[in-house]
Amino acid sequence: MIDTVDNITSKKTGILKKPKGPKFYFWATILTLAIGTALLVMFGSMRNQTDIPSEFEISPTTLETIFSDTAEVARLAVEPDVGAVLRSVYAPVYAAIPIYAEFHYSVLGEYTELTEAALGQMSGAIEERLFAGFGTRLNGAAQTLDQRFVEEYQNALRDNIQAKIPAEKLTLPLGQMSQSVLEDAMNRARITFPIASVSAGVVGSGGLKAISALIAKKMATKIAAKAAIKGVAKGGGVLAGFGGGALACSWSGPGAALCGIAGGAAAWLFTDAVIVNIDEYYNRAEFEAELRMMIDDDRRAKEVMINAALERKASAMDEASDSILEEFTLRDLSD
Repeated sequence: MIDTVDNITSKKTGILKKPKGPKFYFWATILTLAIGTALLVMFGSMRNQTDIPSEFEISPTTLETIFSDTAEVARLAVEPDVGAVLRSVYAPVYAAIPIYAEFHYSVLGEYTELTEAALGQMSGAIEERLFAGFGTRLNGAAQTLDQRFVEEYQNALRDNIQAKIPAEKLTLPLGQMSQSVLEDAMNRARITFPIASVSAGVVGSGGLKAISALIAKKMATKIAAKAAIKGVAKGGGVLAGFGGGALACSWSGPGAALCGIAGGAAAWLFTDAVIVNIDEYYNRAEFEAELRMMIDDDRRAKEVMINAALERKASAMDEASDSILEEFTLRDLSD
């Protein structure tokens, strides 16, 4: 029988070597697999960390798509608010109509308006009585609409970004260049063609005076017509008052003339009061309705003006976006 190397070695040393059993090979296999798995996980983790980018840059083509309808979306979101905002601006004007009508249908108001019409001051007086604080309110409303446009523009940008960027990239922060482009666009939305400048220009250039002058012109025509009618009615009444006053005061001798004048003046004012009351009874409702119609027309004209300013702002933002994208592309190519 041929001795194996282990047997020969055992005979020389005098020590019999025990053969390795299945248990040894089992645990050796487990240990080897554990070490191999740990190494694979470590190398895989290191590789993944080097493969995952730390930020995401939006391509110029994607940015162009994002910007394509952002301004128009913002305009359409703000446009329905214009009417409501202007109604709040004009609310004090409508509330002043009955107060002005009360003044108009009074003896004091009649003579005050006659004097203002004669001196060419009626337009300014109408502006004070009906449109007090109007310019400030209109400018404030325009600033509110400007802010609404900026907010809607930012919301539309965010929505478009989420729609165009792959889902797995949404958790990554935007790259410096992309962030710079988007911030530039938002800043330009704040300063590009502000609606407040349009409203301020209209008020400052006489837009408010135009409606006041229109109302004043119609009021002056009415006042002149009523004065002519009253003159005829007053003629007989004043003569009768003068004669009656002189007769009643005839006992006073030389003072009879003054007494007669006082009687004539009283008859004049009494006739005025009677005619003003009759005029108010029959015509006040129509007078107030006519004022409301003229103010309605002015409010609708202002609404058209502001909507046109919104369209112009959206168009200007589209042009600004094109300029931003051109600058971004040049920076991207240079990098």
